Amino acid sequence: MSAPFSILLVEDDHFDAIEFQRAIKKSQVDIEEIRICKYAEEAIETLETWIPDCMFIDYQLPKTNGLELLKKIKSIVPQLPVIVLTSQGDERIAVEMMKAGAMDYFPKSEINSEKLTKAFHTMTQMREVERKREKAQKELMEKEELIDKIALLSPNIIYVIDIEKWANIFHNKQIWSILGYNENEFTPESNSVLLSLINVQDQSAFRKHYYHIKHSVNDGEVIEKEFRLMHKNGSEVWIITREVPFKRNANGEVQEVLGTAIDITGRKFVENELIRAKKEAEEASRIKSDFLSTMSHEIRTPMNAIVGFTDLLLTSNFTGQEEEYLNTIKYSADNLMVILNDILDFSKIEAGKLHLENFEFDLREKLTYLQKTFHIAARKKNLELTFQLAEDVPIYLIGDPHRLNQILVNLLGNAIKFTNEGFVRLYVTVEKNINSIVSLKFAIQDSGMGISADKLNQIFDSFSQAHENNASKFFGGTGLGLTITRKLTELMHGTIHAESELARGSTFSVTLSFSKSDKPSLKNAVNLLTNFSLNGYRILVADDILANQILLKHLLKKWGAEFVICNNGQEVLDAILEQHFDLILMDLQMPVMDGITALKIIRQSFPSYAAVPVIAFTADTFAESLPELEGYHFNDFVTKPFKFDELTKKIARHLSIN
Repeated sequence: MSAPFSILLVEDDHFDAIEFQRAIKKSQVDIEEIRICKYAEEAIETLETWIPDCMFIDYQLPKTNGLELLKKIKSIVPQLPVIVLTSQGDERIAVEMMKAGAMDYFPKSEINSEKLTKAFHTMTQMREVERKREKAQKELMEKEELIDKIALLSPNIIYVIDIEKWANIFHNKQIWSILGYNENEFTPESNSVLLSLINVQDQSAFRKHYYHIKHSVNDGEVIEKEFRLMHKNGSEVWIITREVPFKRNANGEVQEVLGTAIDITGRKFVENELIRAKKEAEEASRIKSDFLSTMSHEIRTPMNAIVGFTDLLLTSNFTGQEEEYLNTIKYSADNLMVILNDILDFSKIEAGKLHLENFEFDLREKLTYLQKTFHIAARKKNLELTFQLAEDVPIYLIGDPHRLNQILVNLLGNAIKFTNEGFVRLYVTVEKNINSIVSLKFAIQDSGMGISADKLNQIFDSFSQAHENNASKFFGGTGLGLTITRKLTELMHGTIHAESELARGSTFSVTLSFSKSDKPSLKNAVNLLTNFSLNGYRILVADDILANQILLKHLLKKWGAEFVICNNGQEVLDAILEQHFDLILMDLQMPVMDGITALKIIRQSFPSYAAVPVIAFTADTFAESLPELEGYHFNDFVTKPFKFDELTKKIARHLSIN
């Protein structure tokens, strides 16, 4: 049972505030309190004395807008979930708000009890994730403090013992405080003291250890050994000894041993604690992955329809300007996915799970779309935006154009963002051209505000921004763009360099190597879509998103397949009872019954489907690497938004279509 929510609504329209409260009352959410502020200033003052569980803010407010208010809120309460309400469904505004830290973005016309219930469910999950994260962090800090104290208080013991008489010759008395004894309780000449202190289970190892020293150890040779001693209260005290021969008898055998010992009881305890701490850290990492997986799913699901339908339109008979518009939309959608994936990519890079692709591409075509993408932003600021390619730059290359594009998008975006007048220029030149490998230098030069020398060495650090003091003049960012750019460059075995001077502009240079392709054999998604056929095959699709269903319905019709569309896993089980299918495309996250549960039942209870391929169809970019999916035998994974060539290749491979 989740705790009730307290809400702060920032809305200057009285009727909109009433409608919001009505929707809240109809939702299945336990609400403790709702406070309403008409103005941004009033909301900020309220936060100084009262922190709600969540906030809903109107984008259009007197004297300010929701973006500025959101930034102030995040500066005061960074973890507070904030949902933006607006009368206009502007995707640009939505992207800005999400980048600034908004949890979600609702047009007012779409606000209803169902939508609010879902939003509060998501907030409940986020609240639980944050609670667990804070608990894990606190426990880890406590463990670190404990380790520090043990390290500071661990005393050394110095001693000389006679291993023939088993007697103490000398010790610095630290051993008695360690073992809880008063030094007067034992006399140094007592032969039974040493053996009586050794743990009974270590008596045999103790004798063998000193037998080895007596007969086999050379002078100056250091021997280490761990023993358990008996504390006065009966508990065990672990020590580690470092010993050397100190005196020999008439026969040349070692008689006395000089040693130092350290109480490692605390270390033994810490070892066990570290094992537990490691498990807790792994759990915290899993919670983080779950959060990123959820956010990835929420972002990529609507993008699947945008990218998919754009690709589908490109197979129609559009020509000329219409085709150019569609290509520009597709390219911009791909860029949006690159931007939205910054955080996910950063996590993947840190985890070593980001892999490069390697295929042919037309460099000039990619740069043309890139220039069109930034043309409007540059024109709004009256900037001269030019791309210059040297004549000897090859047209066709083999490598990863998506990561190259991501690098250039980050660098060009920064250049335009921090340049108020003048120019932004991209130069592409050949650094080296040896046999089939060409090394290209991409230099982005601008006439912007520049970067001070003390900031220049920090700009590639995570969450670092060179113009913090001027943040109010620019739209916010993750502070990861240049970090990801550097890491991607290094992943592609390239180099990146920055030169800048305040008020004199900046130049960022990236050098990357590619294989050359003299004879282009590029195959785009349109050609694959046109030639692909599923005539004679029955396909079962499970996806609860209507836009995805419509897209797949169009594709499967075009490919000539017989198909059935299901909304959840239960419908899948009902469908396979009525007819046999050659392939199943299964979404993982669905209501009623998810795809993982459905597949488990299919594998266990439907022997006739043992050889039927099941492809996971998911917006979760981490799904393929999740250990909990290893035992469910998905034949493959397709991540939404999917590329047609990726989907067709995987279907063709599993259905053995040539």
